[in-house]
Amino acid sequence: MYQIRPRQILSLTLFSLFLSASPGALRLSPSSALAQNPAEAQTSPAKDTPSTCDALREAKAKTYPYHIAQLNEQQIDAKSKELDAFWKQVEAAGPAGVTCIRDLLAEEKTDHVFQFDAASMLFPADHSSETLTLIRDSLEQADFQDSDPANYLSLALQLGQAGVDIRPLGAKLLLFPNATIHISEHDLDLDSDTAALFLYGSIDPAQATAGLIQLLQASQPFVREAAAHLLAEQMTEDSFRALSKWDGLSQIQEEFRRNDIQAIMKFQPIKPADYGTPKFTREQILDTIAALPHTQKEFDNVMATKGAAFDQQMRDKKATQQQIADAVANGLPIYGVSDHTAFLNSAILTLQAGDFETIREARRKSLYNVSDESLGEYLAYTQIMIGTLNHLDLFKEYRAH
Repeated sequence: MYQIRPRQILSLTLFSLFLSASPGALRLSPSSALAQNPAEAQTSPAKDTPSTCDALREAKAKTYPYHIAQLNEQQIDAKSKELDAFWKQVEAAGPAGVTCIRDLLAEEKTDHVFQFDAASMLFPADHSSETLTLIRDSLEQADFQDSDPANYLSLALQLGQAGVDIRPLGAKLLLFPNATIHISEHDLDLDSDTAALFLYGSIDPAQATAGLIQLLQASQPFVREAAAHLLAEQMTEDSFRALSKWDGLSQIQEEFRRNDIQAIMKFQPIKPADYGTPKFTREQILDTIAALPHTQKEFDNVMATKGAAFDQQMRDKKATQQQIADAVANGLPIYGVSDHTAFLNSAILTLQAGDFETIREARRKSLYNVSDESLGEYLAYTQIMIGTLNHLDLFKEYRAH
């Protein structure tokens, strides 16, 4: 399911020229003053002194609004310098600048570029619940003609991990059909379905299921189809119930969506012989999954210990690339379950019905960033879930037999 499918790539030339010198860099690493002292920013006075914020308000009016698609290369260069100067002015104001930007963002209703830039700057600086909600609501106004959807996706995922209800941000991606969202850091192109999967797949399954069920009634056919596709992937009782009553499957135009939905909604008995004798026990499966890393810090720790030991073992054996691949396929996971064939097959044959939620939670945690590695982990867990679903005939009252 949910393969990375090539689509016509949107022109990102303007974005590439512009983001290299614009608040794009600040959005990812705003500044030492703003990014490294969030606690100081959050404890700043509720209102800034008029002189500081008035100066920033005046500078904002000179810098924004703008529309990148309407600028030529020379104008883009000039605008980049203006933006750089504005955000340096904000940085120089320290916590007072953060407070002012928060106030300006709360006031802004029409300038979607400023809303995106300000939301991106505020996120690392202020994690108060009120500000996080403001950031979410402002990000929802993003115009993908002027703001890079890759940055939108990354920030939305971080908001979800901070506990914000990001269902509106996922729904916005589904309104962006036939798009290719380019993740330059990983040279990864995502269609809108797969981009939205990162958001709906990383939040509480009950929340995601409820939001996607609502979208089955959307006025746009392509939104209904994408919502059904993502809803099937949730594999909750509510998702099975809703899809078993939904009459739109035959109207889905994209064959890959129909196939993916049917792979989940139709019981397909497995042949245990095809999976071989389980190499690992249920207890080994569950203990290994519980110990896998899900943050960058945890990954670094594992890489320095278990990963280093595995690498040294392969060097001592003077293993070829094929031998290394075979060792991964037949061994217990260190970083994640993807490509560990023996582990995946053992999980499908040994896990019990009560373990289904454990696998779902591990899958949710696997989407810790927007990358092909996270997506690969998500798909591997999905493979376990579908296999277990069929092996134990779970949710049989909702699935076709």
